Amino acid sequence: MARQLHPKPQVRLDRALFKARTGESLLIIAYAVCLYLLPLALFVWVANTAPTVWVLLCSPLLVVAGYGLFLQAILGHEGFHFNLSGNPMHSCYLGILTSSLLPGFCVTGYFVDHWQHHRYSNSAKDPDYRHFSRYRTLASRIALSRLLATSNYLQATVRLAFGPLSSPSPLPLSAAQVQRLARCNIACQVGWLCVYAVALWQIDGLLLGFCASLAVAFLVSAFNAYQEHAFSEGAEAPPARSRTSRLCTWLHAGANFHLEHHFYPAVPCWRLPKVHRQLLDAGWYTDRQYLLEKHFVASFKYATRRHPYRGDTVND
Repeated sequence: MARQLHPKPQVRLDRALFKARTGESLLIIAYAVCLYLLPLALFVWVANTAPTVWVLLCSPLLVVAGYGLFLQAILGHEGFHFNLSGNPMHSCYLGILTSSLLPGFCVTGYFVDHWQHHRYSNSAKDPDYRHFSRYRTLASRIALSRLLATSNYLQATVRLAFGPLSSPSPLPLSAAQVQRLARCNIACQVGWLCVYAVALWQIDGLLLGFCASLAVAFLVSAFNAYQEHAFSEGAEAPPARSRTSRLCTWLHAGANFHLEHHFYPAVPCWRLPKVHRQLLDAGWYTDRQYLLEKHFVASFKYATRRHPYRGDTVND
């Protein structure tokens, strides 16, 4: 039986925080795409026009581009939480379109697990807990955990797209709707891969920049699960952690406030900083500072073996 150590805060939020607005979502999508493509384009331009020393000096641009690429996956997650549009299916389609920019990541299959992750957070029924808690070392967490999870999401999407209709649907949508989304997801993956292939063929220097950005996105996603859910042995088992640095908020578009997301999954990620401030003002975090990580670099320590991905807690 899971323990309810951190029930939902009894704080009344502004209802406007929960309202999905397509226009606002499109601006966030544009921001995420720019965070990915602009640093990548600048690096490629430098690589084609400047001496090697300038290429090396500009290599941090690829870290930013990698975060921008990872942000596409976050927006796919937001789409399946129905946070990108007032129409649930439109929200999912927007999430599929943007998240398919990340090669191999199929958000439809991912969200079959993620929906259960929210229902049974960090308990034996939580697919994320069962998967990510198996990896104890930094090397296995970085090299294997996300790679195998992404493979599972791809396989799940293919089954949903071409297998028999499941009854009931694993998502809060009809089985037929989930099948259409899965097929759209595969089509978008193929479409973006074709776009990448043409771009890589036509643009000198893009291959290096794209591969490096993809590698950064992979590493960021591998660290991310443990940054959000791994705690030291001594801490009470909470549902999630929020990372509060401004740099993290900029790179994750607010999705770094992951504890707030677990409490209020219907609030779009870019509004979660407002939710966090309301919880701070209400005093909810006064004796819960261990649920926060205030420093960007320090948050990477949670992928080490000193911080297990722990279970036996719920947050509803």
